[in-house]
Amino acid sequence: MALNRTTAQQETNSNVEYSNLAVGEHEGRLVYVADLGMQEREFKGEEKTPAQQLSLGVEIMGNSVNVDGTMRPRLLWSRPFNVFQTLNERGIEYQLYKAFNTSAQEGTVADWDEVLGTPVNVVVKHRAAGDRTYDDIASLSPIPARFHDSIAASEFTDSSVGDCEDDSNPAQQAMFGLPKYVFDRRIKPGQATVSSKPQAVAAEDDSLEEDVPF
Repeated sequence: MALNRTTAQQETNSNVEYSNLAVGEHEGRLVYVADLGMQEREFKGEEKTPAQQLSLGVEIMGNSVNVDGTMRPRLLWSRPFNVFQTLNERGIEYQLYKAFNTSAQEGTVADWDEVLGTPVNVVVKHRAAGDRTYDDIASLSPIPARFHDSIAASEFTDSSVGDCEDDSNPAQQAMFGLPKYVFDRRIKPGQATVSSKPQAVAAEDDSLEEDVPF
């Protein structure tokens, strides 16, 4: 999968009214795969080679939020994760992709376009930040294919895999929260990186800095 880098998106302000989801399992569908570009990495004080990151936008079936007076289907974003040339059993991308394609094999390339719209079991957890409580995706797991037809159809009509060079891509436009924050910190074309020497990339190292404001 080749996803290119792009310029920063303009920020928008929306008035969102919603109640937190119940903690536990919910039915969902994969509707967006956002490209967060190349990201600097550091693990236990050691600089790592920059890696591309993605985030998954999952629709929570049967739930909605009020955005600027309009009811819209509820969307949750996964924690950003590193992607490498191929799937590795120790990598987070492999674990997540298996939730949509249970036959995925190590050493192959994840085809995120192919699994758009696939139903998935979403485990939701709550996270407190200041005086607010957020809904987070704790984990994703497969729903057996024989039950797919019983899952409600998606309300999204613009499912897509993003490209961080394309501000008009629906997946890029739909980002908010942590994915948008990480996207805005990506390495832009011509920007010098902290790492000055090439380093081997360990596929199992999917660390992400915790210094985010939410």
